[in-house]
Amino acid sequence: MEFFKIIKKNELFKITLAISLLWYVAAVLIYFSEKIENDQMFTSIGDALWWSIVTIATVGYGDKYPITPMGRVMAGGVIISGVVLFSMLTATISSIFVERKMKQRQGLSPTKLKNHIIICGWNSHVEEILRIFTLYSHKNNNNFKIVLVNESQPEKMEALLETYSSLEIDFIRGNHTIETILNHANIKYASSVLVVPDVIAGKGNLSDERTLHSVLTIKSINPKVKIFVHLFDNENYSHLKRANADDIIVSDQHIGMMLANNIIFPGATQVTLNLLDYEKGNDIHRVEIPNEFIGKSFENLMLHFKRKENWTLIALIKNEEKMSLSDMISFEGSGIDKFIERKFRESGIKVEERSGIQLNINPKLDYEIKKDEFAIIIGTVQHRHKIL
Repeated sequence: MEFFKIIKKNELFKITLAISLLWYVAAVLIYFSEKIENDQMFTSIGDALWWSIVTIATVGYGDKYPITPMGRVMAGGVIISGVVLFSMLTATISSIFVERKMKQRQGLSPTKLKNHIIICGWNSHVEEILRIFTLYSHKNNNNFKIVLVNESQPEKMEALLETYSSLEIDFIRGNHTIETILNHANIKYASSVLVVPDVIAGKGNLSDERTLHSVLTIKSINPKVKIFVHLFDNENYSHLKRANADDIIVSDQHIGMMLANNIIFPGATQVTLNLLDYEKGNDIHRVEIPNEFIGKSFENLMLHFKRKENWTLIALIKNEEKMSLSDMISFEGSGIDKFIERKFRESGIKVEERSGIQLNINPKLDYEIKKDEFAIIIGTVQHRHKIL
């Protein structure tokens, strides 16, 4: 019964089975009808099977053919049946590929990408992110694999994919707070995730709440993945930190400082904006420190980078010391804190420890370089250097 249910549901399987049955039945019938009068062409059932398949496929090599009236009648029926069945087979296979392509364009097919970047949500900043990825790819011969997860219309995403065709982009349409949708984006094998406020779903705090829900869901599926978050409201910053987001950027966070600097330190704001413009050339990068400089002074490394690469060394970074979940949850234990803690406990995630980034900006010249540190430089980095 299970076998017949499979046949009933699968059109391709039904046609393939019909062709197989026709092939075998035609071979048996032609063999017994021709073996006496046409024993030189049909010496075995193998000869009959060969004739049957080339006749069904309408290839007709002509090396074997029936000579009896009954055999010729059967051959005519086999030819007609073969034309019909192979036409149906071709149409069915074509429809499967067309349906698969349509599902992919509509964001309904799971991605097969691995070690990729997932961008959850949609706002105007996503296109800017893709533009910068494209510029970086062109400069460094490095192709990004990206999966967009949002509820935009497929037509809009299709146009976006054509605009940034140099990137390997898949689109998954759906709510990025739902585990099934995230699994379609292959979240278990993602290298990092960007979560942005989703203007389609709402604005303000509503989007931030959705962002929080998304981070919790992602961490429950893949606790090791790096999550970088864009927030609307600075008041939600602490909640996302407690949800184990790796880094958080708040909208308009530095506008006040930059406006004030225009008055207090004229020109400083322009330098900052120039460094943040990827197309200007001098960007901020994280690079590995050569092994021979471990244990040496910051001054030695600074002079080495400047002389050899024309880089300006501005900071050192390393992994922070590990923190427990209780350190991240406030002492008072607000409702949102308890909710976050409960979600982690229920999902079975070991969140007793987490690590982040510790910054050491503009250290003293005699500062000793540590083994686990990396360099933050200003300059143009070519693809031959390992950028982290």
